[in-house]
Amino acid sequence: FLYVSSVSKSRQYSGILKKVAGQTKGVSELGWDAFYTCMEGDSVTLCKGDDTLQRETFPGGLRWRDRQKTVADKICGFVENGKYDAVYIKGFLASPYACKIAAYAKKSNQKCRVIFEIATYPYWGTWLQLLKTDFKDHQLRSFLGHLFEISQHITSMPQMKRNVDMLAVFGKPVKRLWKIPCVMLDNGITFTDFHSKTYRYAKDGIHILGVVGTTLSHGYSRVLNGIAKYKDQGGFAKMPVYFDIVGGNDTIKELKSEVLKLQIAQNVSFLGYKNSKELQQLYDYCDIAVSVLGGFSYHLNYMSPIKSREYCAAGMPFLYAYEDTLPPDAPFAMKIPNNSSPVNIGDVVKFAENCRRNPEISVKERQYAESHYDWKIIMKRVLDFAVADDKE
Repeated sequence: FLYVSSVSKSRQYSGILKKVAGQTKGVSELGWDAFYTCMEGDSVTLCKGDDTLQRETFPGGLRWRDRQKTVADKICGFVENGKYDAVYIKGFLASPYACKIAAYAKKSNQKCRVIFEIATYPYWGTWLQLLKTDFKDHQLRSFLGHLFEISQHITSMPQMKRNVDMLAVFGKPVKRLWKIPCVMLDNGITFTDFHSKTYRYAKDGIHILGVVGTTLSHGYSRVLNGIAKYKDQGGFAKMPVYFDIVGGNDTIKELKSEVLKLQIAQNVSFLGYKNSKELQQLYDYCDIAVSVLGGFSYHLNYMSPIKSREYCAAGMPFLYAYEDTLPPDAPFAMKIPNNSSPVNIGDVVKFAENCRRNPEISVKERQYAESHYDWKIIMKRVLDFAVADDKE
């Protein structure tokens, strides 16, 4: 089994690479000899677990298009030499590079099952928002780059069905796409990487945790506006509320400006990047966490953010604003409307206080994560579907 990715090992993308490694580990736990690829500077690496088995270096300073082509060629070399029984290609839109890698997989082993991942479906809302952001920020180069990727998708999409056996789709349920059968997936976790919340709650009030990864759709401004409204209504006198934000992507600067504008700086902390051990300490300290609240801005209703799965595995109750596979009566998750309205912090306080009074809620949350979100369970569904004769 080979998981094809071009995810960088840089800290900014550590969460995505953790997902790639977790999916691959899940496959290995099913008895497969499993490998994955990733980027490290100007090289493509073939990895197994934490070990780098092979490294293919290419010249630095290449233009984006030349770099993409070179990376695909290096990966094709891995694919051709490996003669894999299954190749899983991480993607978003169709591309000529995915088509080429799929063709090489079939060429090296005609019985190879080729799976292409669509990270978010529907995807056009995301791309429209990216184009709007590029235009707003006068990022002409980025705007043209995104347009080029869309044009590649349009020209490559009809070719995907030649060598791709199935699509692994995260998002809105769909049976066929691009004339290729689909299996719907949840994001997942390696359950053993997490331990249970130890309830070292802060004594100064309710603490809400937000972990900003690479996503731009977190919608945390809704929490900030909710805190400001709660403050104006005198809520702090009854129960102070604090928002602790982890991460450092492009939206942090905007959030900091909003905090100053709303005059809630004493109740919002920006903690920067945190490693897994430091995050676990925050899970123990904080009452609840925040999953994605801004899907509406990308026209997304169906989501399965990986961060919410991590919250589940840690026994961390959380807020969310999208359609998910979660049971609607899950006591550890509070669903709010998928729109731009401020979060009702009064309701959040009640939710957090209930979770404090009933620690068994966290136990149930971890049990749910173990039985539904471990990558071994999710990837078994993918591989079973890949070898099935009837994919309808």
